[in-house]
Amino acid sequence: MNVLNKKVEKYSKFEKKKFPFVYAFIAFPVIQFLIFWVYVNFSSIMFAFLNKENALCFDHFVKVFEAFGGDTMHTHDVNLLETLFRSMFLWALDFVILFPIGVVTTYILYRRLLGHYIFRVCYIIPSLMGAVMWTQLIRYLVMNGGAIYEAVKVFGIELPTDGLFASGKTAFPTIIIIKIVMGLVGNNAVLTGAFSRVPDEIYESAELDGAGFWRTFIQIAVPCVWSTIATLLTFSLCSFVTADYNIYLFTQGTGINGTATIGFLLYKITYEISKSDGVPYYGFPAALGLVLTVITVPVVLFGRKIIESVFADVEV
Repeated sequence: MNVLNKKVEKYSKFEKKKFPFVYAFIAFPVIQFLIFWVYVNFSSIMFAFLNKENALCFDHFVKVFEAFGGDTMHTHDVNLLETLFRSMFLWALDFVILFPIGVVTTYILYRRLLGHYIFRVCYIIPSLMGAVMWTQLIRYLVMNGGAIYEAVKVFGIELPTDGLFASGKTAFPTIIIIKIVMGLVGNNAVLTGAFSRVPDEIYESAELDGAGFWRTFIQIAVPCVWSTIATLLTFSLCSFVTADYNIYLFTQGTGINGTATIGFLLYKITYEISKSDGVPYYGFPAALGLVLTVITVPVVLFGRKIIESVFADVEV
């Protein structure tokens, strides 16, 4: 306490008058964190272990494991195990294929290679529009009469009359195509900022030593921005089973024809419980979320350790 008093005494009276404002300014995000993160997550965990009479039980976890085993009664006629694999497939598509392509294309744009202006326009325009706007636009494009629907129809492929989401044969492939197109835009601004921190002299020196485009990219550019790439990959690991991929908007809240993901399913169940008669009780989605957290945490920690070990930190 004496040490604290001595530190306070070092400030002038004018500076001490600022303390209430500073504390009030800091208090808002702290209170927000305590309410919307600590309290909400604590309540969710408690819901998973309590029944409607607030008695300790594990019934919700039993229902979750039954759902993973094929019981669809508690998952709105959706096979939870298939939904989990579908979510992981979309995540792997992003993590293994789309993210590396995004890093390369961002580097191409940054280095201003031949034709980069045309590529930059095609690459940046999607990021200028909001996700909801793009989702609604694409949903109309894949409906009967839409540009994408008609373009696919030209190849003589038999399509459902109500649009590409109206059939199990075309619904999930459509989601994959949309994910590929939209996934290439992500993280462009962050990666561009990371590449711009690398001095041009480093690239020029490598070129004078005879390093080509790919060697410069792999051995110089990527190690210099690896801390940023590692952070983005870690964030991606955190959502490897819970990302929804805009399924709710694409399918108008139905997740029909094998398009449901775990993130969509959690949102849909929680939303429908909140709209049900009587006092809403979120025991099942809380238990499902806790099980997914237990699955995710070791994967994130192990993956983060591997990601950080690929390249040593490089200061530029």
